[in-house]
Amino acid sequence: MSEPCLFYAHCGEQDAQVHGRLKIKTTAEQAAEKKKEREEKQKLYLAGLSKVFEKRASETYDEECLKTTAQLLAANPDATTLWNIRREALLAGKSENEELWSEVLQGELKMIVACLGKNHKSYGAWHHRCWVMENFPNPPWADEVKLCDSYLKLDERNFHCWDYRRFVVAGSKQQPEDELKASQQLIEHNLSNYSAWHYRSKLLPLVHPPPATSPHPVAEQALIKELQMVVEAVFTDPSDQSPWFFLRWLVGRQEKGPR
Repeated sequence: MSEPCLFYAHCGEQDAQVHGRLKIKTTAEQAAEKKKEREEKQKLYLAGLSKVFEKRASETYDEECLKTTAQLLAANPDATTLWNIRREALLAGKSENEELWSEVLQGELKMIVACLGKNHKSYGAWHHRCWVMENFPNPPWADEVKLCDSYLKLDERNFHCWDYRRFVVAGSKQQPEDELKASQQLIEHNLSNYSAWHYRSKLLPLVHPPPATSPHPVAEQALIKELQMVVEAVFTDPSDQSPWFFLRWLVGRQEKGPR
């Protein structure tokens, strides 16, 4: 009885190989498989949505609700309603014990990172991160500054991350001087980083405020140093607009308010 089994097994191998070569699927076969995979994912996603909406309607904010919303948001972090439901579920299960509540929020920060892996410019994910930080008994601000450093190295034009960075800096003990150094590091990494140049223009007047009668945006000593830096950048790449914008701001006369 074993011989037929060996025969059929051998036939299967022949189907998979033609004259010793692996059988390659046609473009149509690959497209059909991808279509089937998408349909299965869509079916699972819609089933998950139905489950979450049912739980919201009955106000059943349990562990399953949190698990399902996490799975759905990892697939589509731009679903605003799901973030809203998740916040409702988190608040419904909020512990009075600060240590336990902090553990929950730490887990939430990790979940958001998974969502940002799908779309690092997801407004919903960055907004939810702000909400999590606002609800921490003792927010880990320093860790969030480092996280911003990582994402801005990944994509320096991630405006959602820039907004989040300003939010984090406002809530932390991070000083404008430290942020000024950070902006310089980003600029040195890439002279075309317009966002870093713009951020620098907002920080310099705070770190080096000009005299009340000065037409310049910063104190004279700082002005000279900034001019040296931006002129070097302009000579390095004259066609790059980013340092030119900063230079225009730096040498422009600042309008004074009414006395």
